[in-house]
Amino acid sequence: PRDEATLDRACDLGLAFQLANIARDVEEDDRGGRCYLPEEWLVEMDIPPGQHMKPPFRERLAVLVRRLTDRAAQFEASARHGTPALGLRSAWAVLAAAGIYGDIGRKVAAAGEHAWNRRVTTSSVEKLGWIARALGQAARRRTLYPPRPRDADLWERPRG
Repeated sequence: PRDEATLDRACDLGLAFQLANIARDVEEDDRGGRCYLPEEWLVEMDIPPGQHMKPPFRERLAVLVRRLTDRAAQFEASARHGTPALGLRSAWAVLAAAGIYGDIGRKVAAAGEHAWNRRVTTSSVEKLGWIARALGQAARRRTLYPPRPRDADLWERPRG
């Protein structure tokens, strides 16, 4: 579909994926000299530039990343409400991908300060589970995820 509302929900899905990846890859990015976490958040958590992966800051980093994964979950939820405008196969694919990537964010958040001890992934079995679950969700998408106005605050830059 080319309508703006559906395209907005597709953007929401892309942002959910990106935020989950940022949360998962904090340590890998740090090794590469990169940090995609909002500088304001690091300052707010009193984490000095370039020090976020150091042991004394891991607990605060986990709080910050939890905020990031919560934001990813908001985008994921919004994206799901765009699926009624899609055909069954497309909705199925979107819902499966949303679940798989959403699980990455949820696992990072649940692991807290240990989230970066090893790379967080979803197993093949978990992916197959999401593919199966998403088919049922896609079949009931108009009931489960009825079109509704998009949260205007979703695209506002989060503060605090």
